[in-house]
Amino acid sequence: MIRLGSRSSTCRSFQVIALCTFVVFCACSNLAVAKTQLVANPNVQPQAQSQAVPLTKPATLPPGLYPVSQGFVHSPYNPTLSNNGWVNNIDGSELWPCFTPSADCPTIGDPPIPFSGGLVIGTPRFTVSLSACNGTTNGTQVPYTWDQGETWNAFAINDYYVPCGQINALYEDWTSDSTDDMLTSYVVRQGLRVIADSGVQDWGPNTFAGTGDLFTIITYQDFNFGALGQTGPNNGNCVPNYNYPAAAIPTSYPVIIADNRTCVDPVAGLATITVRNELATPTWTCKTTSSVTSCKVKYAVKYALEQTWNIYLH
Repeated sequence: MIRLGSRSSTCRSFQVIALCTFVVFCACSNLAVAKTQLVANPNVQPQAQSQAVPLTKPATLPPGLYPVSQGFVHSPYNPTLSNNGWVNNIDGSELWPCFTPSADCPTIGDPPIPFSGGLVIGTPRFTVSLSACNGTTNGTQVPYTWDQGETWNAFAINDYYVPCGQINALYEDWTSDSTDDMLTSYVVRQGLRVIADSGVQDWGPNTFAGTGDLFTIITYQDFNFGALGQTGPNNGNCVPNYNYPAAAIPTSYPVIIADNRTCVDPVAGLATITVRNELATPTWTCKTTSSVTSCKVKYAVKYALEQTWNIYLH
């Protein structure tokens, strides 16, 4: 997915930062859990926005994905709000990040003036509350089963999943590649222990590329960490397959391919966040057995960017 947000320690009051920039950003992302066959939520938002800046690519810059920034930030989730801590925009998207100009964040200042050329995000954090981030004990439904654990989906997580923050990764797309699929993954580790793994999220053909234009993109997803009372591969915050294997070559997204890792609960200390964004050519192979068709995919990666940083749970 793609977008941005924020994180706090114990309480999640509305901590927000407005960043004024000369480029505009795009968005898309959120994480999940659960085992079992998944059913697509009819309210799924594409969670991808983008505005191009008409700049010419520097002649000496090879086509590629280039890092801008990253962080673990305060989530729009706030337990004091109605709807059990979640309030979304009219279109179903989260309150932030908010890219301007936008009807969701049209003004700034006092007196208010039109807000343009900026980005609203949550407050970035390095130190984070362990108790708030332990999804097994922080109030998340355990095991998290509503709508088969679509924690990447802003509709599905309402009322059932309690995040402690939002992972954000910003980058520039100078590829002009609008045909290959956009793949995103989030993994959080403490040493060799995995406390969250989004699987590979395939969001379909890359909409964030255009000939001669700069696209600054932000991928985001709300998270807590841990097993959520489940055991075995693809448990808790280690996401299972979603819409995969497919019954036909997909025309709607996301498709999520599990990494088959086993999540454990977080402990005090450093946690390393890795976000990987790729543009890749999918090759789907479908087989029909006893009138049941199953389609699987292999990817040939053309462009890749990995962003890694630490937070401290205490």
